[in-house]
Amino acid sequence: MIRLSRKIEFNASRKLWRADWSEEKNRAVYGDESPHGYGHNYALEVEVEGEIEPDKAMVVNLTDLDRILKEEVDRPLDHKNLNLDVPEFRDAVPTFENLARWIWERIAARLARENWPCRLARLRLSPAPDLAVEIEA
Repeated sequence: MIRLSRKIEFNASRKLWRADWSEEKNRAVYGDESPHGYGHNYALEVEVEGEIEPDKAMVVNLTDLDRILKEEVDRPLDHKNLNLDVPEFRDAVPTFENLARWIWERIAARLARENWPCRLARLRLSPAPDLAVEIEA
């Protein structure tokens, strides 16, 4: 198996709040944040894993991987308010963990649809230099 990794960055804002909870419970769980939310400069690293395709001499075409990341991550998230602009987060809290899982599902499904003989092996989402969420297959 060979792994190929790619890193991209995007910016997005979010508000951690559950409408079905009281203000007191929201503040107890998510803290005393601005009522408008706040933004992060995210760094996303993905690793795909597979065998080298003999005729193409690669695990995945980097141009295709870049296109997938642009269409599945950058375009729907960059400079967006996650709560307002991403339908899946209108009712779900856009925690780092939920966002990482959302990104994982989109990239993994896209790789499968495009029939590359590789799979998403690892994802690392960093909203700050000292914080990261990781998912591994």
